[in-house]
Amino acid sequence: MSDPVLIIGAGVAGMTAAVELADSGVNVVLVEKESSVGGNALDLYKAFPTDDCFYCFESNRWRTGIRKCFYRSALLDQPNIDLKISSTVKEITRKSGEFLVKISSEPKYVDNKKCIMCGLCMEKSKAFYLTSPQCQPQAVVFDPSKLDDGAKEAEEECPTGAINLASEETREEIQVSDIVFASGYHEMKPVNVDEYGYGTHPNIITQLELAQVMDPLGEDKGQLLRPSDKAPAKNVMMVQCVGSRDENYYPYCSKICCVYALKHAIIAKTERDANRVSVVYIDIRTYDRHERYYSDAREAGVEFIRGRITQVEPLDEDTLNVIVYDSLLDKYLKFTVDLFVLSSALEPSEDPHNILKSLELGLSSGFLAPHESTPENKVRVGESIYACGTALGPAEIPESVTQARAVASLILQGRK
Repeated sequence: MSDPVLIIGAGVAGMTAAVELADSGVNVVLVEKESSVGGNALDLYKAFPTDDCFYCFESNRWRTGIRKCFYRSALLDQPNIDLKISSTVKEITRKSGEFLVKISSEPKYVDNKKCIMCGLCMEKSKAFYLTSPQCQPQAVVFDPSKLDDGAKEAEEECPTGAINLASEETREEIQVSDIVFASGYHEMKPVNVDEYGYGTHPNIITQLELAQVMDPLGEDKGQLLRPSDKAPAKNVMMVQCVGSRDENYYPYCSKICCVYALKHAIIAKTERDANRVSVVYIDIRTYDRHERYYSDAREAGVEFIRGRITQVEPLDEDTLNVIVYDSLLDKYLKFTVDLFVLSSALEPSEDPHNILKSLELGLSSGFLAPHESTPENKVRVGESIYACGTALGPAEIPESVTQARAVASLILQGRK
């Protein structure tokens, strides 16, 4: 039997590659650092270009008993997938054409296979919580920093014995034949971009934070409210290219920022009753089929201002005074807004253990670069090493899915 394939990251790309390989009979070890799979897509609310819920987005293959959710019936129950959540890859070394991989897993305080989501533990202690009502695996999570007597009671009274507060970190070493990096991206937190004031006022937020505000499963049940006082946000301003296309931060275009900003602008104007939604931009880049978002936004009454922000100043009653230089009108405009939303750069995931360096993989602006011997192949980044999704650079969900399937195809071809 061939060694399994290691996939690092259980976001859209990693899950797709895992299911494609597992359905073809290949054993997969899927490592995810968070307690739930889904990656950044968990926070998107609606995913373009279809505006479906993320969970109903990816697959065009119909599975029994579901609409399109490709991993609820496949990822967790697929016997060829060994899912390791709350785990990280510490070290990878080559050995005789294979790879030796050291994996560290956080203590398994709650056994997700035993947890029946009865809610008893969450009633007993705030140390137990649910990542999301739609989290996968469906199980509560324990925060050891909040250990209290209630948590100990929950351990004793758990009807299925799923809780073990004495659980410890585990380490293991496995051998794999191929490696797939699907480690995704981070949304830049623009605390160092002084002109926007991020971090100085609660009503200055990023696009991913706005998506969480508008999510019906979120804290505010999808209402468009100001974080500061939970008052309705009637005037919203969005700013594009925060940290992107900027030599001081990231010189590249983050590719999807314009589209998801327009998606949010349309939702705010048409579904959340915002009086005024403004988008300040340098260039609007709605490539291919996404041009409809720009057209729909204009029809919905979203205001577009080509220019730059020159001042953001807090006012009384938790509003913000924003001054914008309009380069088309050649004049300064003044706005009073409830929410100031920054479309931040997509930045590469961190590599705290220098795994990429140890494998001598090429990088481009911090993202993985195609292997130099096969420049036509955009997903092969080394010998028996692949990457897909935003591990290769900013990408939308369909593109990530296509790349993941390409990776699975190449691995399968190599096993014939």
